[in-house]
Amino acid sequence: MLRDPRTTKSFRDAGERIVRQESATSSSISQLLGAPAHSARRATTDAEAWDVRLAALATIAQYDGLTFVTLGRSNMSAAYNLAGDPTTEPTVRGAVEEVANAGVTVQLRTSVPLADGRVAGAALVTPLAPNDAFAGALIALRVGRPFAAVDTYTAVGIAEIVSLELARSINATREATERRQALALYELARHALFTDDLDETLQSIAMVLAGALDHDAAHIWLRRADRSLHRHAACPLDPIKATSIWENDHSALSGAIRERRLVRTSGDAAWMPANMREGLVVPLRADPRPVGVLVLARAEAPYALDDIEMADVVGTFIGRVVAAANRKAVPQHVDLPARAMSDAERETELAESRELN
Repeated sequence: MLRDPRTTKSFRDAGERIVRQESATSSSISQLLGAPAHSARRATTDAEAWDVRLAALATIAQYDGLTFVTLGRSNMSAAYNLAGDPTTEPTVRGAVEEVANAGVTVQLRTSVPLADGRVAGAALVTPLAPNDAFAGALIALRVGRPFAAVDTYTAVGIAEIVSLELARSINATREATERRQALALYELARHALFTDDLDETLQSIAMVLAGALDHDAAHIWLRRADRSLHRHAACPLDPIKATSIWENDHSALSGAIRERRLVRTSGDAAWMPANMREGLVVPLRADPRPVGVLVLARAEAPYALDDIEMADVVGTFIGRVVAAANRKAVPQHVDLPARAMSDAERETELAESRELN
């Protein structure tokens, strides 16, 4: 079938007229007709960066709200246009756990309040990409309309993007944490090697723990023969708190010493640093039994698994430092009388030999 040349010519003429009109249009009008210009947002923190990412992803996918949550060790989350945590609803929390374990996408009805005052009635829960560092789900929310089948494919793609950014963020955070822990261990070893006084060494260790590892307080208690604990170092120093206690006065102390394990505790005990939210009681391991406990505490931020593992390592290090100092001090009190007796016997023998001659 042949086309009418006049029709082809009319389309060509129309295109040429449009081009001529755009070229004749002033620059100010052309800018108004062009793509909208947005001011660049600068993210100075990781939370601000997630705000920018989720806002862009929600705009592309036409979501009214968007968030993700991770389960287990990482325990991270970020949200766009949400008034609260949607996982507080049992249905949403159950969907997140099901999706993270089974790897399926679930749509459910819900009533999640958004930051703009509306309430989302539909939620699409999609698993994050499998990763050894974390497991979790992406939660997309809409107001007034449900999700279609095509939205599942879009949500899977967005979940992959979020998973890649999560892996990068977790790796960067872990590298920074490991670097800070390595520097702290170096400082602890330096103080242990170049300080002869045990109390001075322990005080320096307490200051390093409080400053380099983000602890709000660090106390070191050493065990005596009568099973009492005496505070040898503290940062910051709290003169009001007790400086000598019995290990049986609290289950956390007796558990750390008798069972040789780290114990998490809370509360305002007489031996705990003041105004602390959570504490770690770490046994100072040395053969055959712990020589004391290390008490670490924070006022606000809770302890993560990395903090607990590092505290366990530090407790073993301090225990070996104290045990080595005790072994070094014992021979000084035992050998000196033996050497004095040997010298006296030698002088007696010399005197007797002179008398015989």
